[in-house]
Amino acid sequence: MVGSGIELKLGVQTNGLLFDRAIGDLFLEKNVNIGVSLDGPPTINDRFRVDKKGAGTTAELERRLALLVGEYSSLFRGFLSVIHLDADPVDVLDYLSGFKPPGVDLLLPLDHHDRPPLGKRAGNESTPYADWLIDAFDHWLAMGSTLRIRWFEAIMKALIGLPSGVESVGLSPVDLVVIQTDGSLEAVDSLKSTFNGAVCLGYDVFRHDLDIVSQDIAVTSRQAGAAALHEQCQSCPVLHVCGGGYLPHRYSSARGFDNPSVYCRDLEKLIRHVGGHLSAALHAADAGSRPAGIGKPASNREGLVHVN
Repeated sequence: MVGSGIELKLGVQTNGLLFDRAIGDLFLEKNVNIGVSLDGPPTINDRFRVDKKGAGTTAELERRLALLVGEYSSLFRGFLSVIHLDADPVDVLDYLSGFKPPGVDLLLPLDHHDRPPLGKRAGNESTPYADWLIDAFDHWLAMGSTLRIRWFEAIMKALIGLPSGVESVGLSPVDLVVIQTDGSLEAVDSLKSTFNGAVCLGYDVFRHDLDIVSQDIAVTSRQAGAAALHEQCQSCPVLHVCGGGYLPHRYSSARGFDNPSVYCRDLEKLIRHVGGHLSAALHAADAGSRPAGIGKPASNREGLVHVN
């Protein structure tokens, strides 16, 4: 934005099924990046991402991806993939890696306490999502590739005291506002998974300045750090990494967002696992060697990895 001091980054998240040379040329001209939603191999992706007739879309997407990752690779920013427990995490990463994406963002399903995710009943202490992600993490390390997996990198950053750069990890203030195509200003759109009207703030770009919106309780409440979280979270040893979990995952009709994440036990188990690997890497770096699959950390300062 000329003269404003603001850098504008443009990108779209898409199922990729309409991508062609005309779109590619336009996006090159306008410097617009592309992220593609793809959950894994056809056996998984075709169950959930279907066309209007209910047919799987992966074969068509693969044809479009061949063009994107070939002639238009400079536009491609990677995959967004929702975790499905019945998919093998090794197969998922191997399949996605075959397209040579710059990165992959693995997402937990947008469920909460009123609608527990598949494989987790209310009050169930099992950790199927942690187990899936741990297998994915271990395979990612063993691959030794340059593939970036944003969630894993964010956890490791938080473990050594750096800002995670991710809304769902750590205690850094969240200052996101969504501008809809009609000009209305809303809370982050993932909250639509909780209850009707969860994103409504009552503002729009025609009548309200963004500085006013930034003072709304719905925005400032996400900048209060640990004090805004459930008391169970405040005493948790991995709070500085977990950050209470992603906001939509905390919801219940009984207590609003004043709950631990519905994935609480999964998050703790995953963080401890990643922390163990990172601690081993730091000690190995101090000793002049590194475990296979783990690159040299940016810092090897003693005591930065805190997981009690």
